[in-house]
Amino acid sequence: MMAEDSRSEQLEYLMRRFRHKVLKIAYYHVRDRYQAEDIAQEVFFRVYQKLDSFRGDSSYYTWIYRITVNLCKDYLRSAYFRRMIPWGEFRLVDNLKQREERMFQRVEGGEIFQKVMALPLKYRTVTALYYFEEMSTAEIAEILHVKENVVRTRLHRARKILREIFTRGEAAYGRPQTGQFIENG
Repeated sequence: MMAEDSRSEQLEYLMRRFRHKVLKIAYYHVRDRYQAEDIAQEVFFRVYQKLDSFRGDSSYYTWIYRITVNLCKDYLRSAYFRRMIPWGEFRLVDNLKQREERMFQRVEGGEIFQKVMALPLKYRTVTALYYFEEMSTAEIAEILHVKENVVRTRLHRARKILREIFTRGEAAYGRPQTGQFIENG
C-alpha cells in the first residue's frame, strides 16, 4: 500500500499529464463541456482511490482512459441524463449545444471537428481518438474493450459517413444544409 504523500504525488503527476486528454475524451462522449469537467473530476477521484490496486497490466494512460470511457457510458445510460431535459425544451437545448459546439469549433479546428462530433457515439469516439488524440487502433481497442477489427470497421464507416457529408453535403446523412431547399416529390 502506497503512503498517502506518495499517492498524492502520483495523482498530481497523472492529473498534470492526462487531465486535458481525459477532458477531451469525456467531451467526445457527452458533448457537454461542464459534464465533461465533472466526469474528469470523478475519473481522478477514482484513480486516487484505486492507485493501490493498479497492477500495471496496461499503461496508466490506457487505465485512465478506460475509467473515463466507462464513466461516460454510465452517465449516458443513467436515468438522470434521460430525465434531465424536460420534453418541451429541446429547442433551448439545441441552441445551447450549437453555441457550445461553435465555441469548441474555434478551439478544436472548425468544420471537420464539428462534423466528427455530429457522428453517432461509436463512430465519433474512435474517430476522435484516432485522429485528434493520435492513438493507434490497438490502443483504442484496449480502452474501449473491443477487438481491434471493431475499431477498424468503425473508423472505416465513420470515414465513409464523413466523406458523404463533405461530398454531398449534410443531406446525404439525413440533415439538410443550412439554407438548402429540399423539394417534396
